[in-house]
Amino acid sequence: MSKYTVRRSGLTMPIVTARFVDNAWRRGCDFVILDLEDSVPQHMKPHARTLVNAAIAKIARAGTEPFARINHEYMLADLDAVVWPGIRRIRYPKTECGDEVRQMDAIITRLERERGIRPGSIEIDPGIETAIGVTNVYEIAASSPRIREFGATSGGYDLSRDLGVEMFVDYDQFVYVRGESELAARALGLGVRVAPFVANTSGSVSDGDHAYRQAEAARKCGFHLGTGGLNPAVVEGHNRGHTPSDADVRDAHWVLEQYERVLASAQTWLTIDNRVIDRYEAARARDTIDWARACAERDREKEQAVARTRAALAAATGEAG
Repeated sequence: MSKYTVRRSGLTMPIVTARFVDNAWRRGCDFVILDLEDSVPQHMKPHARTLVNAAIAKIARAGTEPFARINHEYMLADLDAVVWPGIRRIRYPKTECGDEVRQMDAIITRLERERGIRPGSIEIDPGIETAIGVTNVYEIAASSPRIREFGATSGGYDLSRDLGVEMFVDYDQFVYVRGESELAARALGLGVRVAPFVANTSGSVSDGDHAYRQAEAARKCGFHLGTGGLNPAVVEGHNRGHTPSDADVRDAHWVLEQYERVLASAQTWLTIDNRVIDRYEAARARDTIDWARACAERDREKEQAVARTRAALAAATGEAG
């Protein structure tokens, strides 16, 4: 079993748009966030809550992890709607203090018990989208064992509005927010979910090339967890950018071979082909190889699930005909 949770790509989709949910299995995502928040009009929120249980199964049939994003102001009603067998993570937007997360944890714990869900299996993902939330980042990240990954936005409308900054600029206006979140995650031993700044001045959410460049930059910085997107056009770029290429894997094996020369010498490091080879580079190489294997395993798992889904749908269509 891999030591990694492979979450390179994801899509946030309005749960009230049936064609999005019904076709999510075709998208190749590692996860899908069923959105009850910003993408759902106020008058449709009660209806949205009735759709979650069925949507979880539709998402999971492709080997994709089903997540949900609830409304900050409707925590109790939304949790009652989304805590069902199969849901893996719940995002709580605009989190501002640890007490909110602890309250959420208590409600989920009760619902897990009542609905036969393995205790503690549902993760909490606090969204940091306000200045108050930024000032309380460490407290929030440390507030529940259900928080297993943590990170801040690489750009978001809510945080931009709260801070009074432009959204689409060619400089990194969120560097402090992401830095504080990354440090909190590392200090607490959590998975770090962050992406380095790659300018997107157009505001496009369907730029596959930008998605690839940002995911590749994240991987080269040592980050494995993807931040997801809003348009299916970015999924392939996120998967490819976060996955080591064949050349990366070959290079990693070369580094480990050269490190054997270091171990056989009386030195702690050697310069070989103008590259420093030491235990730190060897550790990075091992991580690259292990991560590539985990990604390949995840891709096989999804491919098999998609094949099963296609076959089942074909059979159902044939029977109906």
